[in-house]
Amino acid sequence: MSRDLSFWRTKKELTINNCEIYAALSDGNYLIDIDEIPKSEILQTFNDVFRKWKNYNNKYYEKGDESFELMLTNQFVRVDCHGMTEYNMNRIIDILIKYNCPLYDSSIDVRFDGIN
Repeated sequence: MSRDLSFWRTKKELTINNCEIYAALSDGNYLIDIDEIPKSEILQTFNDVFRKWKNYNNKYYEKGDESFELMLTNQFVRVDCHGMTEYNMNRIIDILIKYNCPLYDSSIDVRFDGIN
């Protein structure tokens, strides 16, 4: 099963909806009201947490039947998960929560930040 997990942090409550933010950031656009994130720190945390996984160019991680691909910009993290267990997806979510980037689940159009 494939699933994408997406993360960003906002400067304030926005008038643009989460689906539009997701689409714009997925296309590589820069949005004024979205905070920049510490890319190198986040990447290092992924490498630390998933250090026992095969890592290809800090973008593709694989262990057994599980894998994920990391898209990381100055404002956005998207993790495309393939065959991932709930445990490992929660590990990804926990990484980004530490950087104040709540999960946006595009499959149900919900951002888990308490602001909808």
